[in-house]
Amino acid sequence: MLGSRFTTIPLSTSLPSILQFPTEPARAVHSLRIMTTQLLQEAAQVIPNPQLLINVVSKRVRQLGLGHRPMVEVGPRASLTDIALKEIIAGKLTFEEVTGSTDGA
Repeated sequence: MLGSRFTTIPLSTSLPSILQFPTEPARAVHSLRIMTTQLLQEAAQVIPNPQLLINVVSKRVRQLGLGHRPMVEVGPRASLTDIALKEIIAGKLTFEEVTGSTDGA
């Protein structure tokens, strides 16, 4: 039964509970961070302007979050950011600069 796995702590103790967290990140998190860094470096070769790259990735992440389908093959654990970066690297996701604004600003 699920309840048998938990231990009860008496409420009469005056000392607060202190949770222990590992000081070093897990290996899986570290390797995923390295992969994202590699993808970011490769995407920066396609879109060299960092601000523009961030804007393109951000807009695509929002679209993917709303349910749009990825345009590249992705694994089951791929983050939305990784998918957007892979789309840029594969040439599936591009941008178009607008030279003039229509609102007069």
